[in-house]
Amino acid sequence: MDRRPDWMLLKTIAVVGRNSNVPTAIGCTRHGKTIEVSLSLEHPPRPSILHVYSSCMNPTVPPNIICTVEDLLLVSVNTGSGPYSLSPNDCDYFIYRAHTSGPSLELQQRPHPYFNYNDIGLLPRSDGQYTVAVLIPTISLDQFDLHLYHSDIKKWSSRTLPVKAPQQPFPVKIPPGSARLHRHLSSSVITIGGKDGTIGWVDHWRGILLCDLLNDENKLSLRGVPIPLPLEELSCTNEDFPSGPGVQCRGIVYIRDKGLKLVHLEITATRLPHKDPETDAISFNVENWAITTWSNKHMTNLYKDWHKECTVKASDITIENPAVSQVLESRLLMRNNGDSGEQLALQNIPVSQPTHCVNGKDVVYLVARKKYKHLRAWIVAVDMKNGKVQAVEEFGTQKDLGSSIIYYPSIISKYMMTPPPGCFFPISSKETHKEQLHVGLKPSYSDAEESNDALEAWGGLEAA
Repeated sequence: MDRRPDWMLLKTIAVVGRNSNVPTAIGCTRHGKTIEVSLSLEHPPRPSILHVYSSCMNPTVPPNIICTVEDLLLVSVNTGSGPYSLSPNDCDYFIYRAHTSGPSLELQQRPHPYFNYNDIGLLPRSDGQYTVAVLIPTISLDQFDLHLYHSDIKKWSSRTLPVKAPQQPFPVKIPPGSARLHRHLSSSVITIGGKDGTIGWVDHWRGILLCDLLNDENKLSLRGVPIPLPLEELSCTNEDFPSGPGVQCRGIVYIRDKGLKLVHLEITATRLPHKDPETDAISFNVENWAITTWSNKHMTNLYKDWHKECTVKASDITIENPAVSQVLESRLLMRNNGDSGEQLALQNIPVSQPTHCVNGKDVVYLVARKKYKHLRAWIVAVDMKNGKVQAVEEFGTQKDLGSSIIYYPSIISKYMMTPPPGCFFPISSKETHKEQLHVGLKPSYSDAEESNDALEAWGGLEAA
């Protein structure tokens, strides 16, 4: 019996090292050195882990997964030396392809100029080839530069595209402090595919720009799809909003035959006037949080295409599974270590990065921590239909999770090799799981940047 997960939560930061328990893809770096990549599968909410090893890679800067679509992963591997070798010139880029006969690895031509990861999309094609697509803003609000890399041509090309079908105007007046909403700034990319090869660049606050990449390249253009505005945040803030990418409190996925699924996380919290002594980060008291899901099957330029499905408040969520309750009460909900630690309720836990399940079930996954920027991250799965905590799992401990995305939903497991007789998924070992908990980057943040990260995740909050 094949017990492969039909989808998974893929950790965006890879582990430096080998994993001999799973099939391994082997390739070469630009320096001619062998590189090995393997993928350990786990059922959500446990993290699935990518392992990367090469003698010429930088062990102090772990590899990153840039994006994942169907059977493909786009991975960056730092081949510099030392923790400060962070230039794009220090990175090699690879396509990892899953297959039932075993995975493969292909070195990519490095882009010039270099791009932000949240502008990069990936399109698998029916002929077995793929296209990497990058959309860059220009000084004009209705024009963007599109950079394309086709695997069969093996070179980059670029062109300027107009927004021929802009999204519907905002249904409410945008406050002066929220003028950033008038410009599209991508914070993630979704692949819709189909015969037209459609990719969408998502601004989680504003909308989506769609492009049909398989049409005549000389006739390519963009069209806008709005997403529901964060009306509560717009009405409550007296400061600039939004202050950063919306991926900390909004998640959007495309599910074949079901369309777009949007999750919006709204947190009621008070910012405290002091830093937390344990994390050295700004402090919040979280009073409650709520999750709202939306769906869109038509993807036109109209707001009316979106249908609100349901809203679940954390204070109304029940925990009926005794095993889940025990884990929550003994670990995540205990503010401090030891018997004297403060016991929190679920609605008092800081959460972020909501993601809708991509197998069609009404389940939302959230990153949870005991406090903002706490070292340990957990994944909480919420059954939206029944208002219950379905599962909870420790996701990892990193030196600094910062504001970066720590996982992607992925269906690459569906394309992977079937385990031999007598072997079942999950197939990652306890030692492998233990190892991944301690690998991560520690970016340097100023107080201002740190404050913006938190305010972006939780809306504009007033100091107590």
